[in-house]
Amino acid sequence: MDAGQIVEPPRIVACRAGDGWVLHMDGVEPTYVRRLDGAIEHGRILMEAAKVPGAEQGAVLKIDLGDELNQRVTVSTQATVDAHKAQVAAAAELRRTAAALNEHGLTGRDIAHVLGVSPQRVSQLLNDQQARG
Repeated sequence: MDAGQIVEPPRIVACRAGDGWVLHMDGVEPTYVRRLDGAIEHGRILMEAAKVPGAEQGAVLKIDLGDELNQRVTVSTQATVDAHKAQVAAAAELRRTAAALNEHGLTGRDIAHVLGVSPQRVSQLLNDQQARG
């Protein structure tokens, strides 16, 4: 390996086994852990002792629950990301709408009634919109 070569962190694949997890790593015999919260550190220590390249820099944990559960995890985490994006977009639209209603002469209290939010929230929306330009 060249001195300037970047080494990817080694992977640890955790598979459910009984009440815990079996960690599969290159260059190391599979090992059992009870919980995932220490799996990366445990695997990294084992790989470092076995002189697996890059282990001293850390490791990447991949959790393998089987095809069906892996797919469900992927779908649900993507739904969470999509919901966050939608929430950010909705908040931006709410700020723009509050500003448009304000420009049309509605009072803060009237804007609050129209949008179904508190007058304090209208104040925040208008201040946020002004700050964002």
